Amino acid sequence: MLALACALTACGGDGGSVWQAMESGEADAAEDTAADGPGATGTSGATGGTDTGNGTGQSTSGTATEGVDDTGGSTGFIFDVGGDTGSVGACGCDLNYIWIANAEQGTVSKIDTATITEIGRYITRPDGVGDPSRTSVSLSGDVAVANRAGGLTKFYAEESDCADTNGMPGIQTSSGAMDVLSWDMEECRAWYTEFPTTNQRPVAWTQGSAAPDGCDSVGEKLWTVASAEPGLGPGIGGLGGVNVYLVDGETGAIENEILVETFSGFQLGAYGGAVDGEGDLWFTPMGGVDIAANPLTRVDVETFEVTHFDIPKGVATYGITVDHNGRVWMSSTLGSGAARFDPETEMWDVLGGFGALGGLAEDGNNHMWVSTNAGAVSYDIETLAPGNVFVAPNGGGVKGIGVDADGYVWAVNDVAWKIDADTGLDVGSYNGLTGPYTYSDMTGWALANATCPPEG
Repeated sequence: MLALACALTACGGDGGSVWQAMESGEADAAEDTAADGPGATGTSGATGGTDTGNGTGQSTSGTATEGVDDTGGSTGFIFDVGGDTGSVGACGCDLNYIWIANAEQGTVSKIDTATITEIGRYITRPDGVGDPSRTSVSLSGDVAVANRAGGLTKFYAEESDCADTNGMPGIQTSSGAMDVLSWDMEECRAWYTEFPTTNQRPVAWTQGSAAPDGCDSVGEKLWTVASAEPGLGPGIGGLGGVNVYLVDGETGAIENEILVETFSGFQLGAYGGAVDGEGDLWFTPMGGVDIAANPLTRVDVETFEVTHFDIPKGVATYGITVDHNGRVWMSSTLGSGAARFDPETEMWDVLGGFGALGGLAEDGNNHMWVSTNAGAVSYDIETLAPGNVFVAPNGGGVKGIGVDADGYVWAVNDVAWKIDADTGLDVGSYNGLTGPYTYSDMTGWALANATCPPEG
């Protein structure tokens, strides 16, 4: 497989990476150490109007669409993504797991992407009925899980980071699907933060800064978005705006928040979120074709300035990601299959000919893989030419798309399929999930890819 590799010196230009070495001397030392779809059509030119403010300006949107739901600058620091060891990071930081939410069970599964083995399963909310969906993996390898019914939870990827909190000798933690520990017994849960909402979906890590000693990032933070007003039931928001939160990744404490009244939190509210190379949050609604919907929205990580971009008619947003050139991609249901937005030009390109009720992710070959009702299709991120196609052997539509540290694409429906990006064929699968539902950055690859573009 072609793995993605890059030097961070290539990240500080147009990509504008925020990944920073702690000090220049430490960065130099680290550098020395690390040195050893058929039928799709592309249309360009639809422009998006902008509305910039602090969340209290005039709204450019209506409410979320009913009828469809989601139940059923520059441094010398080297940042190697991929490579022969299948790891990501300046010192070989591991991103060797895919984290898939088991929505109906209220758990998240940790699967080793090399062995295709589930090695942990964890309850995501104290009451066990959080209805988890979106997962986001940090550059340190840890995962954060958003519960649709409210609440954000972080789990450590490595047992060495876990703390003895239950009073029993040693570390007690899940070993797999049949070993789900109780909330008070599990010790690889880093923290849980409750939010005053009945609807919370988007979650996305920021990059943080390169640690001077070791492989991890420090100062990582988390974005999440929740409906400001309660809805009629769990997973549904009420009339009103959305609250955007920036959370301390180490403690789970809320560091900053803003009410965005110009984005409706009604019903499904904010649906998907992703971070660009600057650490800014982009989020979208679950849209509908030719129906007034919420805009594509960006929140600046430094200033918390909110900017709206109108979504073209015929684009019904669903999943969201950012490619290594900083362009925002959205999967789309119904009228079109996907859309690409360039923040620099505020121009849109739309791919038609299929519908995508799920996620999307860029692989290491400059192709964007987009979920379909039969599997997944890929497109060149520059030319939009169609590439390889994956047809799910079980005949099910794909919800989640991710890419692992070795460059394999993962497509998740009831089964997690591991796909060779060069051929579109599956090379293995895992079918021990329980009502899986995840289509965010479930491996950490998307964050690494947006943070440090590949060389060339």
